[in-house]
Amino acid sequence: MPYTKEDLNWQDKNSRSSVEMRDTSSRPAVTGKVENMGDYDVIFLGFPIWWYVAPHITNSFLEEYDMSGKKIILFATSGGSGFGKSVAGLQDSCPGATVMEGKILNGSPSIDALKEWVDSLTL
Repeated sequence: MPYTKEDLNWQDKNSRSSVEMRDTSSRPAVTGKVENMGDYDVIFLGFPIWWYVAPHITNSFLEEYDMSGKKIILFATSGGSGFGKSVAGLQDSCPGATVMEGKILNGSPSIDALKEWVDSLTL
C-alpha cells in the first residue's frame, strides 16, 4: 500500500513510518517485482533516509532476491543527515553482495552532475 502524507509524518509516533522504524524486524510489502534481477551485476538503490537508515521496505526489497555477487550502490535523499547506518542496516538483507555508500541527492541534480557521479564510480 502506498505511503500517504500522514503515514510519513515522522513527528507522529503512531504514523506508519514511525511504527515501522521502531521495529527493526518490520518488513513492509513491496508491490511489483523485477523479473530479471539475475541479469544485473550492479544495482543502484535509492531511498529517503529515515532515522539515519534506509526505510525497512528497502530491506524487504533486497530480501526478495538473491543478491550474492552483486554490487549495490546506494543513493538517497535526506533532510539533513548523511547515510548514517544505512550500509550496515542493509548488508544483512543481501548476503554475498557488496553494498556501497553512494551519494545523497537532495534538490534537483543536473543530468551532467549525475553522469559525472556515475562515471566516477569504480564498477
